[in-house]
Amino acid sequence: MAAKASEEKRAMRAGKASARPVPAVKPETSVTVIAESEGRSVRPHTARVRRAMLDAAAELFAARGFAGTNLRDLADALGMSRPGLYYHFPSKEKLLEALIDEVTVSAERQLNEMATKVDRDPEDALRHVMRVTTQWVLDNHVLFRMLDRSEEDMPDDIRASHNVSKKAILEHFTRIIVKGIGIGKFRPVDPHVAALTLVGMRNWVAWWFKPDGRISQTDIADMVAEMGVRSLLRPDAHRSRSDRISDVLTILKEDVAHLSQLIAD
Repeated sequence: MAAKASEEKRAMRAGKASARPVPAVKPETSVTVIAESEGRSVRPHTARVRRAMLDAAAELFAARGFAGTNLRDLADALGMSRPGLYYHFPSKEKLLEALIDEVTVSAERQLNEMATKVDRDPEDALRHVMRVTTQWVLDNHVLFRMLDRSEEDMPDDIRASHNVSKKAILEHFTRIIVKGIGIGKFRPVDPHVAALTLVGMRNWVAWWFKPDGRISQTDIADMVAEMGVRSLLRPDAHRSRSDRISDVLTILKEDVAHLSQLIAD
């Protein structure tokens, strides 16, 4: 009798499982969920599925932080089973690693590519880098908020990789500023502090930007880039385009002569 009752319970559970409707899902993940519900093994290695997973993870990490999110939350948000999610990302650390690669590491690669293309003039170079990277932050504003919320909770190896990439980005800004100061285009400020300020100003747009706001992403990127450059430009920067000592001395002599005339008057 006990065996028969046990068999009946198993049959009832199986009947309920087969009758359960497939949950509503995004189009990107429907192939995974439907295949799992039918008991078939699939390999949906598509960019759309991976993109959906990363976007959902970024939203959850940004809202709850890394420590406050688990893979069950992500599976529920996507409307898919946890085994289907584990197939692509066996842990939330792997998800975070992929997101960091998209944000910080890819931004570093972008800067390295721009370094070979930007004009030699530091003003033009800084304006270009500020505009392009600000636009990139605007395009990925959720990911940037996620990094800020999750940085303290990152595993040591992921945080180390993240810090290396951030340092490379900061050094790129610093090199441009050092060059601008050297030729008299930028004011003689501390290059490292100036670079930190510009990067911080660029990153902060991720927190206040609204995709449906009254100002377009392009206009915001242009405005941020121009404000960043103008914060460093010397008032007489148009006179200091040479990196030759003789030219700088000539400008200095002109300034001394102008000062002497003002004092005499």
